[in-house]
Amino acid sequence: MNNKGKIKSYLLDSFGWNVDIDNFESLKGKLPYALLGVAQYAIIRCWSFEGVAIAPKLEEDFRKTRNLVGAVERETGMPALLILESLNSYQRRTLIDSRISFIVPNKQIYFPSLGVLMNERGLGVRQSASKKLSPVATVIIVLQLSKKNLQGKSVSQVAKIMGYSVKTISLALNEMEQHNLISFRQKGRKKLLDFTLSPKELWEKAYSLADNPVERKMFATESSMVSKIGLKASDWALSEISMLTAPQQEVFAIYARNPRIKELRLNSHDGSAIIEIWKTNPALTAVDGRVDIFSLALSYKEDDDPRVRKEIDKILNKTL
Repeated sequence: MNNKGKIKSYLLDSFGWNVDIDNFESLKGKLPYALLGVAQYAIIRCWSFEGVAIAPKLEEDFRKTRNLVGAVERETGMPALLILESLNSYQRRTLIDSRISFIVPNKQIYFPSLGVLMNERGLGVRQSASKKLSPVATVIIVLQLSKKNLQGKSVSQVAKIMGYSVKTISLALNEMEQHNLISFRQKGRKKLLDFTLSPKELWEKAYSLADNPVERKMFATESSMVSKIGLKASDWALSEISMLTAPQQEVFAIYARNPRIKELRLNSHDGSAIIEIWKTNPALTAVDGRVDIFSLALSYKEDDDPRVRKEIDKILNKTL
């Protein structure tokens, strides 16, 4: 890539970021010849971000330039960063609306993975870390606490395990790093996820930052159908692992994006089963047909029943 030095100097002078920009040789075989001929490529690394920098050889056809990003991300499994010589206001707005990272050296930058947005005059505004964890960041922590299978994994490996895009996971991990919940260690060309906090410390810190995973509650008239799709949740799940009595109504957790949710006749008034619609997929961390204890605890964040709190704390103390 011809302008490596210009990019590195721009990021260092503007933000104090030391970035590594390496040749694309290691990933060259992942791109079809047609893509190799239309742009220059490099591997760019900065903090937890590792992606493919793309410098299109011709920028006249903006639609092709924008589509090039999606094609490269699909083929390499890595997030992309466009390197452009110029950008008009319409093009900039289109890229930002599509959450496509870009840099016009010495002029402007949009790098959502690092929480930065600059205007044409180079006046950068650093976005502070959110006071709350996003749902995806929360479920990453819950998955590690319940399954312990993310330590030492790369961003692309985490994305594959969880069924999210590399870009989504990269953003969530960057968010977690800002909150000092995780760190990264370098192994060759890869950055690997490192949970340095003890499970108890991780949970206590994350709990205060995480939101209730339940988006809303509905009711269903046929619990037999719901049981094929959902997981035991709330009081019904807790009664199976504690001294609490089982509730009169069964309670199920179902992912809001589960396509089978359309098969259920849900309503907001009454029914034989309570349905919790979850922001993230509870099946990722489920145990024996019910939601895991960490997700269960988060679903009770607004519940001040001392009996429930006592039972959950008792289980958490044994688990951690």
